[in-house]
Amino acid sequence: MLNRRFLRVKVLQQIYAYHQAEETDIRVAERRLLDSVDCLYGLFIRQLTFWVEVKYFAERRIEENQHKNFPTEEDLHPNLKFVQNRLLNALESNKDLERLREQYKISWTDDREDFIRGFYNRLREYPEYHEYMSNPKDSFALDKKLILDVIDNHMADDELLFDFYADKNLLYNSDYQIALFLLWKFINEMDEHFDANSTIPPAYKTENDEANDDKNFLVRLFRLTLKHADEYQELVKANIANWDYDRVALMDKVILFMALTEFCHFPDIPVKVTINEYIELSKYYSTPDSRRFVNGILDKLSITLKEEGKILKSGRGLV
Repeated sequence: MLNRRFLRVKVLQQIYAYHQAEETDIRVAERRLLDSVDCLYGLFIRQLTFWVEVKYFAERRIEENQHKNFPTEEDLHPNLKFVQNRLLNALESNKDLERLREQYKISWTDDREDFIRGFYNRLREYPEYHEYMSNPKDSFALDKKLILDVIDNHMADDELLFDFYADKNLLYNSDYQIALFLLWKFINEMDEHFDANSTIPPAYKTENDEANDDKNFLVRLFRLTLKHADEYQELVKANIANWDYDRVALMDKVILFMALTEFCHFPDIPVKVTINEYIELSKYYSTPDSRRFVNGILDKLSITLKEEGKILKSGRGLV
C-alpha cells in the first residue's frame, strides 16, 4: 500500500517534529512514527467506508421519498444507477473492509444525517455525477470512473471534507492528500473480480512477508538519521561554501540528513534514486529555493563520500 516515498514522508515529518520539540527520547519518537503510519492507513480505510456510507444514505433517501404523502414521479421511479454502483456494492460486502472498520473503530452513526447528507447533496451537483446518471451505458468501468473523477476533481479541494477529518484527528491534517491518493490508487486498481472475499492491501507492502522490509526501512531510516545527525551537520557545513548553515531551513537539513543516511547505510538504494527522491520531497515540503539547494549539495556530497569510500552500494545494477 505505502510505497517508499510515502514512508520517507512519514520519517521526514516525525524527524522534523522531533527537532522542533527538542525531544530526547528516541523510543517515544519512534513509537509516534509507527503510530503515524497506522493513522494514515486508518484514514485510507475511513475514506473507503465513507463511500459505502454515501451509498447507504442514497438508498435511504430513495426509500424515504417513495413513502412521501405525495410522491413525485421521480420519487416513485428513481434512477438507481448510483445505489447499484458495482464498485460500491463490492466494497459494502467486503469482509476484510468490515474487519478493518472494526479494527479502527470507524462509525458513521453520528455523522450520517449531517456530514454524509451534505456530501451527497454536493455530489449530486457535480457534472461527473449528472453525466454518469444520464449515460444509457452501464458497466463496471463507468461505475469506477465516477468515483475516480469525484476523488480527482472534487475531494482534494473539498474544505468541508478536510475540516471534518481534521476535527476527527489532528494527524489527518498532514495525511489527507496522501490518503486521497491511496484511495484513488486502490479504486483505480480494483477490477470486476473484487468481491466479499477479496483482501484490502496492508499498510506495508511487505507486511505479510517473512521479513517486513518496508517497515524495517522506515525504522532504520528514522533511527540512523537521528543517530548520525551531528556527523551529518558537520559534513553539510563543510560543503556549503555559498550558504550560511544557520540560515538553512530545518526542513532542508532533515532532508539532507535523511539522504546522507541512505547514501551511507542503505547499500541497495542507488545514489541517483536517493537524490531524486529527496529533491521531490523538497519541492512539496520546503521552500521554493530548496530544490536547487538540495540538488546541488547532494550531488557534491555524493562525489565526496564516494571518493572517501563511504558510499558502498551492492546488488544488481549497483556494483
